[in-house]
Amino acid sequence: MPWLLSYVEYEITQLNNIFFCSDNHYGHKNIILYSQRPFSDVEEMNETLIENHNKTVKPNDICYHLGDFSFMQEKETKTILRRLNGTNHLIYGNHDKMIMKNPNSFIGQQLFKSIKHYDLIKVNGQKIVLFHFGCRVWDASHKGSFMLYGHSHGSLPPFGKSVDVGFDAKFITPEYRPVSLDEVEKFMKNQPFEKVDHHDE
Repeated sequence: MPWLLSYVEYEITQLNNIFFCSDNHYGHKNIILYSQRPFSDVEEMNETLIENHNKTVKPNDICYHLGDFSFMQEKETKTILRRLNGTNHLIYGNHDKMIMKNPNSFIGQQLFKSIKHYDLIKVNGQKIVLFHFGCRVWDASHKGSFMLYGHSHGSLPPFGKSVDVGFDAKFITPEYRPVSLDEVEKFMKNQPFEKVDHHDE
């Protein structure tokens, strides 16, 4: 069942580019005010996010969306997904209740390749934890694994090898677009290693 909570680590052979983003909030008018997004209305926001996605993510690429994807109804959300390049995966956010009600439909129509509450991937030997919410410790954090999250809209600063990749977070890019694995790796090189547990002792 590809939409269930999974703690199974799996490795990705990097034949394609990999991207990450969070908190798209398609169709959410109030997010423009709450997060001071530079759009005049929700239609402009939706179209700009779609355009930026497709400029960044190519048809053969992979993109992980780390929650709060859409505030629209199922039909409108699917229409947007059909316009997005790449193989798209979803990590549930607290506002993805509409998708939670019918994940089979999104998987069956190949709009999302997978839908999970949490994921753990490995690319070129690098472990990456994917979750909507930021954590202080995470799987293999004491060994240098990355932790990518959203939810906080830039208000929760990076801690160790973790960073908010949401559209309203500006830690990696000020642009409203997914960030690449290469950009994440470059950012993490300058992040201090924070060890807060005793797993190696």
